[in-house]
Parts: sequence; structure tokens; C-alpha cells
Amino acid sequence: MPGHSHVTHYHGPQNNQSTVSDPTAHREMVCGHCGQHAVAAVIATRPGSDIFWLNCPSCGGGTVISGGQQHPGPKVGGEVAGLPLEVEEAYNEARACAGINAFTATEMMCRKILMHIAVDKGAESGKTFAFYLSHLADQGYVTPPMKGWVDVIRSHGNIAVHEIPPSDESRALGTLIFTEQLLRMVYLMEHLAAKYTAQP
Repeated sequence: MPGHSHVTHYHGPQNNQSTVSDPTAHREMVCGHCGQHAVAAVIATRPGSDIFWLNCPSCGGGTVISGGQQHPGPKVGGEVAGLPLEVEEAYNEARACAGINAFTATEMMCRKILMHIAVDKGAESGKTFAFYLSHLADQGYVTPPMKGWVDVIRSHGNIAVHEIPPSDESRALGTLIFTEQLLRMVYLMEHLAAKYTAQP
């Protein structure tokens, strides 16, 4: 097939994962689609290169490893139960951005998550960012001890949005950690309380 010369195909219709004995036909990874740690099947590789096409045995999702980088990369940060759909989608986008080293986008999404939380908790949409932060504090979702690190999310997000230099990895991952903890404090305990106090 044109364009496929010098490509080693390990898995196809006639030789599935269980029949391949070559140790290079499998690679460990954390799947960027489903988040599972898996021994993935190497569908194909170009000998002498660092390019691999993988298939996750858990979800069937495709992954490429090139130059040591995984695409899509595993999401960074932990799962948070009980998130409303739009907040969850925004948080997953921030995690996915961090997973592919898009650190400026990570911080921009973390900043946007503050707006999502405020609107979910009763703030009118279309207001200023300062209004949303005041709403979260006024309604008790951001307590005095939390204000310092919520301000980190705000300030790092502002730098990512309004300044030219890209966000560095360390700062962006810190911003994501603070965002995850804010989501846990606002949503997880409420979710667990509803779960464990529900009447049988």
C-alpha cells in the first residue's frame, strides 16, 4: 500500500493481541481516552523510529506515540464526582490541555471554570469576571481561607489570557490542582451528602 512501506504491522484480522509473541508488540500506557492504565496493543510501528500506533484494550481508543510524546495524552488531575455537565466538560478540557502540554490553555480553562461555577450557583450570565468572584464569596462557596488560592486561579488565568509569554508547566499544573480542590469543596461534599443521606 502506498505510504505504508517500512511499517511493521503487528495486529490485523489474522493476528490479534493473544497470538503476538513479539515483546515490542505491546506497550504500557495510561489511555488518554478512558484514563485506564493498560498494556496496549501496538498496531504498527516504523522500525528504527520512535513512532507507534496503539489500541487501548479497555476502550478501543487509538493512540499515537511519537518522539516520546503520547497523543492524546492522559488527562492530568483527578476525577471529581457530582459536577454539573457544563462544569465537568470545562474541567475535563482543562485536564486534557494539561495532558498535551497546552499549559496556557489549561490556565485559561481553569479561569473559565470559576465563571461556570458562579453561574451554576445562581449568578446571572453575561456579567464581569469580578462579579462572578464576588458572587462565589458572597454566597459562601469561597470561604476566607480559600480566597488566597482561588485568587491564584484568577491571577494565573489572567496572565494566560492577557499576557504574551506562555504559561509554564509548573505554574499551570499548580493552577489545575487548585481548581480541582475548589471543585471538590463546592460539589463533591454536597454530592456525597446527598448520596449517603438518601432514604432507602
